Amino acid sequence: MNNQKLNTVILARVSSKSQEEEGYSLDSQLKLLSLYCNQHDLNVIKVFKIAETASRDQGRKVFKELMQFMIEESVYHLVVEKTDRFTRNFKDAVVIDDWLEANEDRRLHAVKENILLHKNAKSDVKFIWNINVSIAKKYTDNLREEAMKGWKEKLAQGWLPGFPPPGYQTVSENHKKIHVPNIQTKDIMIDAFKTYLLPGQTIKTITEKLNKAGLRTRHNKPYSKSHVARILKNPFYIGINHFNGVDYPGAQEKLISEKLFYKVQLKMNSGQTKEYQKHHCPYQGMIRCMDCNSLVTWQLQKGRYYGLCRRLNSTCKCSPALKEENIDDAVKTALKQVVCPYPALINWIVQKLGELNINKSKNDDDMRASLNKQIHHYRQMDDNLYDDKLSGLITIKKYQIKHQEFNSKIENLNKEIDSLNINRNLDLDYKIKLIELSQKADLIYQNGTADQKRLIISKLFENLTMKGGILSIKYNQVMTIFSQKLEQSINIMKG
Repeated sequence: MNNQKLNTVILARVSSKSQEEEGYSLDSQLKLLSLYCNQHDLNVIKVFKIAETASRDQGRKVFKELMQFMIEESVYHLVVEKTDRFTRNFKDAVVIDDWLEANEDRRLHAVKENILLHKNAKSDVKFIWNINVSIAKKYTDNLREEAMKGWKEKLAQGWLPGFPPPGYQTVSENHKKIHVPNIQTKDIMIDAFKTYLLPGQTIKTITEKLNKAGLRTRHNKPYSKSHVARILKNPFYIGINHFNGVDYPGAQEKLISEKLFYKVQLKMNSGQTKEYQKHHCPYQGMIRCMDCNSLVTWQLQKGRYYGLCRRLNSTCKCSPALKEENIDDAVKTALKQVVCPYPALINWIVQKLGELNINKSKNDDDMRASLNKQIHHYRQMDDNLYDDKLSGLITIKKYQIKHQEFNSKIENLNKEIDSLNINRNLDLDYKIKLIELSQKADLIYQNGTADQKRLIISKLFENLTMKGGILSIKYNQVMTIFSQKLEQSINIMKG
């Protein structure tokens, strides 16, 4: 074999902090792979690295650069530690298979798995490779599932997964990432919303204003008009976390009032083309058919919206279409049912809930302080335990047992703190906001924009469903209990 056919590329990769702690650091991988190449007389001409902190896009970029480099430089050997250090999706696996099939001299070395994959490799070798790719894919799928659980929990606590919009910054509080107003940029964003409502102001002028003020994207680039439009439409500024098409109550401090925010939305919507307004149904993506489990989509016919599911079974095919005006009437009726005819009663309820909230917050703060004190105590004990291990006073086995015990106690205490935070953010505070909204939602809904209607529905109702062509509206848990208690209170006052 000539020297060119010994040209080799190494790929070293760490994808999580825990893997680095378990011995999969980039340095340890490079040492192992370099030794392997020396033993097999492979000529390493380049090393590609994907660090633990690399994003998915960065990882994809490195993979593409690696494949392009190997093709352009006639590299015949690719050496990796094992399959999941190289690829965790079928798309990349197909690319590497095509690379191998194009030349019988090309080789993929998975060192720890003892796999040497090439065009003429035995079927058993290719079978093991395919199994390893599937296992790696399952690993990434599982990571995503766990991430989604984390996102759901974070949203339940009132915090947005990911980066906040300009005007906010991410800080750590009790080992959690939360979003708080940024002292340096919050006033700029507040002014941007207010300025946009002035005569002659447009998305373009606001974009120029933000860029002139020195604001930049996360990638340190000037804002574009489309980016600024998305910023001005973001309900995060009024305490709403919009994530994957759903609105969640946020725990972050509001930068602007709801009145200001919706005035901005009204101006932005009025500036849209008639074609966009015509196809902007407030119920788009909000109603699900219970017969075929598909979302209802909307079509405009002769000036009226009609909603149909995908009609995947015989029941759906025989069901009539939903009419927008009928849904409007049903929602308005549901909203009127929770309006109290005695404003003093609502004021009393809100006042009592507010008093309960103050007392509960104080009790929660005391409990949180006690839990944090216990966590600090266990961490000190764990630190002392580690010193005892280093001094040889205890065995490694005993250290590991006690260390795990302390970590388990700390984890359980943190869960208790999380539970307190959830109750604080979603219980009394949230109930008060919903009750206050319920008393004015009917009036807002009658003349509201499509976005305002969608927001009210997402706040007060659990879901809108269709079965057999018949619409069903269900209050969320808070409003269900409130409507029942309200009815009882009104009956008592009348009796």
